[in-house]
Amino acid sequence: MSLLDRIHECHNGASLDRFLSLCDDGEQIGWLDGGFAATLAAYPEVFTFGPAGVSLSEQLTNYSTKTKAVSEVVRDLYNKGWFSGWRNELYPVGTNFYSAPFFEIERSAAPRFGIRGYGVHINGFVRRPDGIHLWVGRRAKNKPTYPGLLDNMVAGGLPVGLKPRENVIKESAEEASVPPEISEKAQSVGVITYKHLFEEGLKPDVMFIFDMELPSDFVPRSTDGEMESFQMLPAEEVMEICAETTDFKFNCSVVNIDFFIRHGILTSDNPEYLEIVQGLHG
Repeated sequence: MSLLDRIHECHNGASLDRFLSLCDDGEQIGWLDGGFAATLAAYPEVFTFGPAGVSLSEQLTNYSTKTKAVSEVVRDLYNKGWFSGWRNELYPVGTNFYSAPFFEIERSAAPRFGIRGYGVHINGFVRRPDGIHLWVGRRAKNKPTYPGLLDNMVAGGLPVGLKPRENVIKESAEEASVPPEISEKAQSVGVITYKHLFEEGLKPDVMFIFDMELPSDFVPRSTDGEMESFQMLPAEEVMEICAETTDFKFNCSVVNIDFFIRHGILTSDNPEYLEIVQGLHG
């Protein structure tokens, strides 16, 4: 096993041949697995089929009517077992994070529709005389996704109406009890994009990455129960865990790798360095 394995596990959706396009207003907004796409034929008032794939009906002419129609379909499909873990959190659906979205969709349904999700991931770290240490969270065992795996100190999806930095402050307080006077100083350090195939569909997602340097005496505490526990580990030990195990949630490993590169912990002495750096953006 190696860090490059973690890159490949995250970016495992390079081939989209098995998917149909999902479009709205002539713009592609998602990717549909053929089996799931076939179920949408039961909702002709919402979805239409053509040579290029599946589109929202032209009868749905604005944000609110599209959101309402898609929400009713999604709830029906949820009741039929097409996806699990209803989140009561709405994601914007569009072509770009900074463009006006076409409609909203329940977060747990987004991968079935291959809709791009956006999130924030925060590296909480401390500088010590013996080097950089990272705070690592362990996901609660009752979480609907990836229970019990290791995670970045704070991470969360970007729901409708929140900017990345606003979500950093919100999620930091909820997941790790970080006060605003600390979280407001988090540094925006880039984005990671990936296409990840898994059982419930495709995640063609974007993660906004932040570094948050913490006081040496700060100890994160879970407020909302998302994290079971936190531990502070030397960055080199975190890199070893990523390289030799699959203990981290798949996209969190990639966030860690990005941190190792930017802070000179993973260097060009590694024979896989070029492939790892090139593979960070899928």
